[in-house]
Amino acid sequence: MASIRLPVIVPAANETMLSPADVAMRCPAPLIAVLAAAFLALTPPADAEDRPWPQAETLQSELYFGMHSADGTGVSEQAWQRFLAETITPRFPDGLTVVEAHGQWRPASGPEAGEIIREETRLVIIVHPNTADAQADLAKIKDAYMQGFDQASVFHVDFPARIVD
Repeated sequence: MASIRLPVIVPAANETMLSPADVAMRCPAPLIAVLAAAFLALTPPADAEDRPWPQAETLQSELYFGMHSADGTGVSEQAWQRFLAETITPRFPDGLTVVEAHGQWRPASGPEAGEIIREETRLVIIVHPNTADAQADLAKIKDAYMQGFDQASVFHVDFPARIVD
């Protein structure tokens, strides 16, 4: 492996070393402007608290919908298709992906605490702008499913995404 040699700057006999305060006092105005602009560019937008991954323009959200119901009847394919058409698609009409999956989870409390529960699952993958409105739409979808199908939760994860042409 090649070694890298960095130059060592030593003041000449007739020069003195500048203190950090001296450097700051002699710093040209354009440099200060560049540093200020860089700082502002790194400052998150005002709605950043309402958004996961505030620096990402686009997110991939995954929603995991369990197909069992508390009464044991489950969510029928017809009921799922209606929910997809009436609740999810209108909020994200630009596109989404639905994957049929087999999921499992272990409740922390309740009568089934500690047991592994296995169930059919629908995984919905949505790539969308990272906005507070999109997050609100995801929350509405999850709430509608939990209320409409007597579900305790909808598992939800977000990832920063980069769309590649």
